[in-house]
Amino acid sequence: MKIAVFGASGGIGAATIRLLLSQGHQVTAFVRSPSAALSTQEGLLIIQGDAMHQGDVARAVQGQDAVVVSLGNSQNPFAMMFGAKRTTPVNICEIGTAHIIAAMLEAGVKRLVVVSAFGIGATRAQLPLMFKLFYRLVLAEHMADKERQEIAVKGSGLDWTIIQPVGLTNKPGTGDYFVSTAGEIRKQQMPREDVALCIVRQTTNEAGLGQTISLSG
Repeated sequence: MKIAVFGASGGIGAATIRLLLSQGHQVTAFVRSPSAALSTQEGLLIIQGDAMHQGDVARAVQGQDAVVVSLGNSQNPFAMMFGAKRTTPVNICEIGTAHIIAAMLEAGVKRLVVVSAFGIGATRAQLPLMFKLFYRLVLAEHMADKERQEIAVKGSGLDWTIIQPVGLTNKPGTGDYFVSTAGEIRKQQMPREDVALCIVRQTTNEAGLGQTISLSG
């Protein structure tokens, strides 16, 4: 398959690309700033652009069979609270995903897999109290952006799946993860590599169409 990955330089995006390439898929990585780690991977097409610009997004979507969206703000939220300069738009997930959806509709690409976060939308009530407080006090902007992103995806008319992983680690993947469409989770953390495995399985088949999946270790 030909698959475009947005947010390709992030931990989940990079892990997803490695796995897709190992399975023989043709991958287009959409990044703001190409990294050495991505550029050394054989068979990977890198498109540099800004997800906030519709024209940049359209170039990456054209000719694809599916799209993976792993957009997000990697800035330290505590640094932001104390005046650090913003380097990522506060609405990157909402607007970037809206541009991706428009480009997919224009290009006739139907399959969309979006990485959100556990605790968004209907799973907010499932969060432990401490996480609710942390989201409200520290990650309010991030979570509001993800909320609006999910609304856009669900109204897109595409063959979408939303994946809501729990807290992420850089530990090696285990290949063992728990999926729920009812907001249930097994552990509070999981490796990024296992999230990538779930993304690839969802993207390359028709499982989970029109579903929001809670994902945990």
